[in-house]
Amino acid sequence: MPISRYCGTVTTRGYRSRRSQGARLRLVMGSVALAATLAVAGPALADDASAVGKITLLNRKAVDAYQHLEFETAERLLNEALDQTERAGLTQHPIRARTFVTLGIVSLGGLKQREKAVKYFRKALQIQPEVRLNPGLANPEIQAAFDDAVAGLGTGGDDMPPEKALVHEPVRTGQTKQPVMISVVPDKELEASSLVLRYRAATSSSFMDLPMTKAATGAFEAAIPASATDGEQVAYFIEARRRNGSVVVGRGTAVDPIVVALARPAEAVAATPHTAPARAESDKKIFFALAGGTGLGYSTGDGEATRNAVSSAGVGWTHSGQLAPELGYFFSPQLMFGVQMRLQLVRGANEYHLPNGGMSGECGGDGVCSPASGAIAALLKLTWFLTDANSAFQPYLSLSAGAGTIRNVSSVKAPPTCGAGPTPASTPSPADRRWSAPASASASSSPTASVSSPGSAAWSACRSSRRRPT
Repeated sequence: MPISRYCGTVTTRGYRSRRSQGARLRLVMGSVALAATLAVAGPALADDASAVGKITLLNRKAVDAYQHLEFETAERLLNEALDQTERAGLTQHPIRARTFVTLGIVSLGGLKQREKAVKYFRKALQIQPEVRLNPGLANPEIQAAFDDAVAGLGTGGDDMPPEKALVHEPVRTGQTKQPVMISVVPDKELEASSLVLRYRAATSSSFMDLPMTKAATGAFEAAIPASATDGEQVAYFIEARRRNGSVVVGRGTAVDPIVVALARPAEAVAATPHTAPARAESDKKIFFALAGGTGLGYSTGDGEATRNAVSSAGVGWTHSGQLAPELGYFFSPQLMFGVQMRLQLVRGANEYHLPNGGMSGECGGDGVCSPASGAIAALLKLTWFLTDANSAFQPYLSLSAGAGTIRNVSSVKAPPTCGAGPTPASTPSPADRRWSAPASASASSSPTASVSSPGSAAWSACRSSRRRPT
C-alpha cells in the first residue's frame, strides 16, 4: 500500500496507520449497517408488493364487473381494496389513488352519484396529484366531474364536519373511581390512521393519550381509567390522526373538552331511594270495567212460578248471560273499593198455565204465568292487588257483598193430579192440563220454571173443578 513508503517516520507512520484503520473500520461498519437495513427492509418491501398485487387484482375485477354492468359488485370490490390499503399501511400509495379514481368512475357512470364521484376523485388527487382518468372508462360526464374535482382541490370543499367525521354521543355523567367508556364511529371515508382518546383528571393539568381500538361493532372504544375519575369531573376529547401524527379532525379540543360530571356511589343510590316500589303511584284513581259471560250454578228447592220441587238438585250450566259493569276508586296503590252491577238475561223457561184456567184471577186472569226474563243484583267490592302495577300479570283478592236476584232455569216435577177422589167425566183429564215443557228437551214430561228467592212471585195452589152428577 502507499502508506508503506512512509515507514521511516514513526510518528507519520502511526498517524497514517490510525487513519487507515479508522477508514477501514468506518467502511466495515457502514457495510454492516447497509446490510442490516436491506435485511429489515426486504420483508417489508415484499409485504408491500404482495398487498399492492392483491389490491391491483381487486381493481381489475371491479373494472370487469363495471363493464358487465354489475355496478354494486364493482363498488363492493373497490371498497374492499380501500380496506386492504388501510390494513397494509398504503394510505398514501398510488394504488390507493387509482382505487379512488375507479370508484369515482363506478359511482358516476354506474350508480349515477355525481357528488360521491367528485369526492372520490378529489381524494385520489390529494394522494397523487398527477393521477388521471383511464381513457377506456371515461366519458364526457365523468371527465367533467373529474375536472370539477381538480378545480376544487385545495379549497377545503371536501372537509367533513366533526359531527359527521366522528359520530360520538358525548358522555356527560359517570361515577367516581369507575372507568368511563368512550365510543366513537369514524366515517368510512375519513383519511385517518388512528383514533386517540385524550383525557385529563380533575387534579391534572395535562391530557393523557389513550389509543382507541376497533370493536366487533365497528366502533372504536377506549375507557378513561378509574385512576382518573377520583374527583368531581374528568375531561376528554377525541382526535383522528394521520400516520405522521397530525390531526385530521377531532371531537372537542384541549381548550374546549367534553366534561364528565362524576357522582359518588352513595349519591347515586340516594337519588333513587325507591328502586322497586310495590306499586307505582298514579294520578289515575278511577277504575271502570265491563265484564260479561255465563257460569255454573247449584239449584234446589221449588220453582218460582209453579212452586213445584226441582226434579234433580245439583250443579248445571246456566241458560243465561250476564253483564257486570263495575266502577271503582283506588284509595291506595293496592286497595280499591268498587260497586258492581249484575244484569242477567234469563233464557230457557217456558210459560206456566194454571190448572182450571186460573179461575182465581192469578197471573193476569188468563191463567198463563210468564217466567221472568232477567234479574238484577248490586254488589259492593273490596279488591286488594298482590303485585306491582307495572307487572303484566296482576292477581288480586276480592270480597263482595250485596243484594238482588240471581235466577237459574231448572226442570220441576209435575203433580200427578189436582184434588182427590175419582175424576168425573166432566173433569179435565191430565192430558188436557197444559204444563210448560222444557224448551231444551221437548220430549221431557217435567215442566220447566225459573227458580229464585222465596216470595218473588205469586203461587197458585192446584185446584180441581168437580160437578155433582145429575
